[in-house]
Amino acid sequence: MADLLINTSGMAFGAFLFFFWETEIGLNIWIITLCYTIYAIWNAINDPIVGYFIDMPRKFWKKYGKCFPYIIIAGIPSILLFVGIFAPPDFNPKSDAWILFTWLLIFLLLYELFITIFSLNHYALFPDKFRVDSDRRKVGTIGEVFILARTAIGSILSPLLIIYVDKSLYARMAWIIPIINLILFVTIIPGHLEAKAMKERYTLEQTDVEKVSFIQAFKVVLTSNNFVVVILIFFTDGIIGLSLTASIQYVTKYILQEKAAVFIYLMVAFIFGVMGSIFFWLMLAQKMKNNRKMLILGPFFNTIFLLPFMIVKGLIGFTIAAFILGIGGGALRVIQDPVLTDTIDEATVRSGKHMEGAFMGVRIFFLRLVIIVQGLIFAITHKLTGFDPNSDIQTELAKFGIRIHTALILMILTLIALVIFTIVYDLTPEKTRELKEKMKEMNL
Repeated sequence: MADLLINTSGMAFGAFLFFFWETEIGLNIWIITLCYTIYAIWNAINDPIVGYFIDMPRKFWKKYGKCFPYIIIAGIPSILLFVGIFAPPDFNPKSDAWILFTWLLIFLLLYELFITIFSLNHYALFPDKFRVDSDRRKVGTIGEVFILARTAIGSILSPLLIIYVDKSLYARMAWIIPIINLILFVTIIPGHLEAKAMKERYTLEQTDVEKVSFIQAFKVVLTSNNFVVVILIFFTDGIIGLSLTASIQYVTKYILQEKAAVFIYLMVAFIFGVMGSIFFWLMLAQKMKNNRKMLILGPFFNTIFLLPFMIVKGLIGFTIAAFILGIGGGALRVIQDPVLTDTIDEATVRSGKHMEGAFMGVRIFFLRLVIIVQGLIFAITHKLTGFDPNSDIQTELAKFGIRIHTALILMILTLIALVIFTIVYDLTPEKTRELKEKMKEMNL
């Protein structure tokens, strides 16, 4: 349910943020990109430090748990700050551009701070609560099903609430989604309570945690090669998700020349592709019992199944392409959490300490950095291909540019990441079993 909460606003954020500020508000694309760049620097400072801060011992661990208090404190602000991003004051985007820039930047920074605290603690609980590979695969799959439910809610609800060129309706969307998330927030409280045994372990580990400096913790994270290449895969997959989701708005309006609600068909087709294949991928993963091979299959299919977006025409063609991509996406979604926890187990054995918060901080940093990369891809492509945000009719070159940031650039980046992962990642099933035995021996 927390995955659903985090990603319900994330869906609208990814699908409409860049499109909204460029084409509806009319803010200069390079000012938006500058805002994203500052946002990226904030991410670089914010995420790893928050992760380290969470790992530092606190007196309340024994009574309330390590992660649960932060989840409660950060949850509601992260939900409500979403409103300001899509409900800016009614200023002129030309003469008052820097006022709008300041507004967007402030809300992005605050939203990022609280969603980081909330989501980092949520994800940090995963390795502790689920220790067995088969459980991790099952729970990871269940989590992805809820994320797909988020995608369905976001892709159906958001377009129905807006109409292109009517920016006031975006504010309505920005209020309805947080109301849904506030309801979801109540449902997640029981599942995030930490068991008595976990609290006792935190208390016993406090002395060791105090000896680890921020620099030491960050060094452990960045020198964990397997963790780094897994994050690289997640990073490129995040670029695919955000860029494709945002690109569909441009495809709908400028290539298909349809209303915003047509976005629903494409996203629902993608969801059906994932849902129709995800349990097949789960059964295959359980049979193979090889997380490394499964994580190679996922990006491989993501790469080749992006190709149809470069050549299809019409709504039917794009709908079929979205369905095919969903099939490839299912493989990665089944295995990403189990592989990530394998790398954290390795780092725990190597360092002799649990530092899930620091690892999740780095993970979330790169997931947030995706926004900046997407902004740069769009800004450069639009400038090179002559995209005109003030016109409903685009040149053929500008339309080709939309296809480029919908698929071609994403294919190249994913292929590069896949090659690096295949060369570097060495956690075989035998090695992961040895890691679990060592963790038992080390009382970890």
